Amino acid sequence: MAASPGPDRRVAWIVGASSGIGAELALRLAAKGYAVAVSARRRERLEAMAGSNARLHPYPLDAGDRSATAETCAQILADFGRLDLAIFAAAEWHANSIGDYAAERYLAVTRVNYLGAVNMSDPVVAHMKAAGGGQIALIASVAGYFGMPSGGPYGPAKAALIQLAQMMRIELAPHAIDVRLVNPGFVDTELTQRNAYPMPLMMPVETAGKRIVDGLLRSKRFEIAFPRRLIVVAKLGRLLPYPVFFWAMKRMLHTAGGGRKPKA
Repeated sequence: MAASPGPDRRVAWIVGASSGIGAELALRLAAKGYAVAVSARRRERLEAMAGSNARLHPYPLDAGDRSATAETCAQILADFGRLDLAIFAAAEWHANSIGDYAAERYLAVTRVNYLGAVNMSDPVVAHMKAAGGGQIALIASVAGYFGMPSGGPYGPAKAALIQLAQMMRIELAPHAIDVRLVNPGFVDTELTQRNAYPMPLMMPVETAGKRIVDGLLRSKRFEIAFPRRLIVVAKLGRLLPYPVFFWAMKRMLHTAGGGRKPKA
């Protein structure tokens, strides 16, 4: 059981905290005085984090498991007595060939990347309504702005997460629950290190973590998105007429080699 944070210390819960952006956010919030409950599937990573920082408290969890998520949220509330900030940072990724729509991969990614956020939000929202408010942040991706070739199940799941955050922002505002959407570009993490294609404007995870924490704690913007140059291009892409959009995406596909016919 975690020690009580005291009446003045705020409590955060990060789902997907064992590596990458989630781990960086945990460290930064702890440095700002938060008691941080860290959840992910990799128990050993969480315990190592907690062993090196007394403000981090491990709560192993598979975000795709609805009942386990509810039980973990209840345990955190029992241990700390409050929850001020909940961040969903969990992400599942599977290599996907162009034109491959294998259902098991789509189900596995959607189960974590989208339904995991729903699983977390359900008990968190109930608590924050009763408590009179709080803050929820969902980490999606620029990949969710529009459908790109080779996006596989990752992009559609992130697009669903974007819409979920938009809906929650509207519906929960009357309850003083501040919902935020985080859309990073390419960040240097274990996840992106698996990619075999060029990733423009790659950002160190430390820089991304600072931007997210600053955005959550110091601004009122709904969307925290970066880097600016990539965001501008991506948002302009959403405004293209479909004939132009599909022409551009076909060029991207051919550049990547996915549109070439195999040689005889």
